[in-house]
Amino acid sequence: MSQRQLRVAELVQREVSSALRQGWAAEAALITITRAAVTPDLRQVRVSYAVTGDDAARKAARGLLRRIRAELRATVGAALQLKSTPELQFAEDDVTGGVARVQALLDEMARRDAGTPPPAE
Repeated sequence: MSQRQLRVAELVQREVSSALRQGWAAEAALITITRAAVTPDLRQVRVSYAVTGDDAARKAARGLLRRIRAELRATVGAALQLKSTPELQFAEDDVTGGVARVQALLDEMARRDAGTPPPAE
């Protein structure tokens, strides 16, 4: 990824997060913008987000981001001042699933070192 792509991705991440906190604080309280990835032509940005909560909270966050995507794009466009404003695509980032998977692997390694059998599932 080029330096320009990295700078644009960082700015998009910051602006989307800031816009959510300012304009939709109550609805976006459980949403964390985790990263942004920009295509080489700077026309599309994949914004990853994590949601704290259950399935209902994730569904509400997905609906909110889908509903306000155009407004967020306009906010990002005003901040970036590029020739064309990138299209925003939102993808849920399963941070908690990754953490649980790493913890399970660490637990398994500790059991092997201790010589105890794994728990029955």
